[in-house]
Amino acid sequence: MKGYQEEFIYNLKKYRKERKLTQAQLSELCDVANGTIANIECGLSKPSFDLILTIATVLGIHPAILFSSNPIQSDVSKEIQQHELLLEMYNKLQEYFGK
Repeated sequence: MKGYQEEFIYNLKKYRKERKLTQAQLSELCDVANGTIANIECGLSKPSFDLILTIATVLGIHPAILFSSNPIQSDVSKEIQQHELLLEMYNKLQEYFGK
């Protein structure tokens, strides 16, 4: 059981930092007390099932990713952003070259 908690904590920190959120900001977005995320990340407390779902929603990931020892390397949202950027570049090149 401890392995899952360690993976959860690692992934929680990873995705929170990728979203450039502080522990306090994530706590606020999840509508929990200010130190809740800090306590979870330190292993002092364990989140409820509902909080796990809320955290995943706020971070824009599937809840299972928080427990994965090998999280998906490419986030769907990142792929969508990259696709949109490429499409925008393509359209601008089309306009520039008059096609």
